[in-house]
Amino acid sequence: MRILFVSPYPPARDGIGTYTETLGGALRAAGHEVAVVAARAEPGAPPEVLGALGPGGAGPALRAAVAEFKPDVVHAQFAVPAFGTRTPALARWLGELARAPVPVVTTLHEASRDTALLRGPGRALYRRIAAHSDRLVVHTRGALETVTGPLGVPAGRVQVIPHFSTPPPAAATTAAELRDRFGLGADRLLLAFGFVHVDKGLDDLVRALSVLRRDDPAVPAGLRVVVAGTVRPRSGPFKYFELRDRAHLARVRRLAARGGVADRLAFTGFVPDGDIAAWFEAAEAVVLPYRKAEQSGVANLARAYGVPVIATTAGGLAELFAGSPWTAPPRSPAELAAVIRRFLAKKGDISAYSWSVDDQGTGLDEVAAATADVYRAVHRHDQERTPDDH
Repeated sequence: MRILFVSPYPPARDGIGTYTETLGGALRAAGHEVAVVAARAEPGAPPEVLGALGPGGAGPALRAAVAEFKPDVVHAQFAVPAFGTRTPALARWLGELARAPVPVVTTLHEASRDTALLRGPGRALYRRIAAHSDRLVVHTRGALETVTGPLGVPAGRVQVIPHFSTPPPAAATTAAELRDRFGLGADRLLLAFGFVHVDKGLDDLVRALSVLRRDDPAVPAGLRVVVAGTVRPRSGPFKYFELRDRAHLARVRRLAARGGVADRLAFTGFVPDGDIAAWFEAAEAVVLPYRKAEQSGVANLARAYGVPVIATTAGGLAELFAGSPWTAPPRSPAELAAVIRRFLAKKGDISAYSWSVDDQGTGLDEVAAATADVYRAVHRHDQERTPDDH
């Protein structure tokens, strides 16, 4: 099949873009043809990128490139932060595509979080996206409940396909080099990886460190939390969310200073691809203290690297880590501190580090095959419709 993705895409720094590139590679390896319409024009885009959305949607040159590619299916990879100011352009173009004889599949990466944050306008936007899509894909049962409940999409039009375990990027540095670069010495490291966001509970993690310091100063004395990431840049009206996240980061730093644990935090800023493997190698555990979550690409990176995860049970994390001994309720710093303390006490006990989550269906090839099944289903249904149905 010829598959046209509509998505952020490298060289743009975006998790959904990386997801699309990885999924596209797996589909290509399975014999499909893959092309991409990027959310924004980027210099140095790879050859599979036919063009990019403009502020008004798809321009004449992009439409001509898409027509020449002749896709059998269009697959949009959507979240509001990923498209930002291009969100109206995407909705407009999906409306055009819905009137054309090519089926549209849309993966909703952050349906629960986006609609909770944007409330009525967010729900209206998602209903519009859903109305222009033949099939929707979500990653968790919680997202399915959002889409079929508050958004009112019929269950038969929604497919749950788990987020795949992301193949790890190749290493360009070592854990020892990162320890030296950031002055971490021999401290035990917990890794908070990815874009800094107000919903990710970094303030709760700092409060948990303060609880550990209060109860036993020796515990945090040999422990460092590495905050490996920065605030996502935004533009236009979405600049508000960037400013909100920057204010959150400043608040986290003040909270750490008041709690006496500022020296237990190491802020790296943006992490180049070549450093990712080394950070996961250096970490004893990845920490996901999230207050809200749809799914977690970071958790899947941890799975790929074989690093244990300490997480809250927010949103889709409750499904992903069902049965794990290393979970705490969201917004509960004292309980998170207790989990961290128990985890650190298990040093040397290999069984305590094992993933206790269900891996079924999360392999990249499994996800690619399930996605291709969706393409075949919507393509077959589209071919069976009469011209008056389009």
